[in-house]
Amino acid sequence: MPFVPPFLYRLAGINAGVGAKLSIQAVRSARKGRHAFGEDCVLHCRFSFDRREAQITIGRDCFIGKSHLVAAQRITIGNDVVVSWDVTIVDHNSHSLDWKQRAKDVADWRRGKKDWTDIGIAPVTIEDNAWIGMGVTILKGVTIGKGAVVGAASVVTRDVAPFSVVVGNPARSIKRKD
Repeated sequence: MPFVPPFLYRLAGINAGVGAKLSIQAVRSARKGRHAFGEDCVLHCRFSFDRREAQITIGRDCFIGKSHLVAAQRITIGNDVVVSWDVTIVDHNSHSLDWKQRAKDVADWRRGKKDWTDIGIAPVTIEDNAWIGMGVTILKGVTIGKGAVVGAASVVTRDVAPFSVVVGNPARSIKRKD
């Protein structure tokens, strides 16, 4: 995946730290949200901002492989975080759980509007030094603690304690690290 020359970040409205490298795909998808990336990041991911007020903030020295971050409110990633390939991080349910309330979703999308009134939204936070394995899904309202490891193909529906290892669907703690 080719990287974009840093002078184009500002043209695309991206606040990127010195030494940050973003793939073309990341820059194209990051234009409509509020986002900031720290120094020396390498980002191959896509960003989707589902509401104007949505924001994605990534600390310094992070790597994110070909993954997808989807924000309606806020996704915050700390420093020295590694996110592997095919990871999805979403801070909302996307649709109401009540079929009557989501019955017009497709028609509303065609008109360029969406009613977020009855949709669950809660920020996602990944703290410093965490490692997210490939194929992981992280759902709304989750905080992944400092130094935690999330095993490949896990689905994270609840907070992950600092310095713990979680795996599975739903993700469960299997080990505590010192």
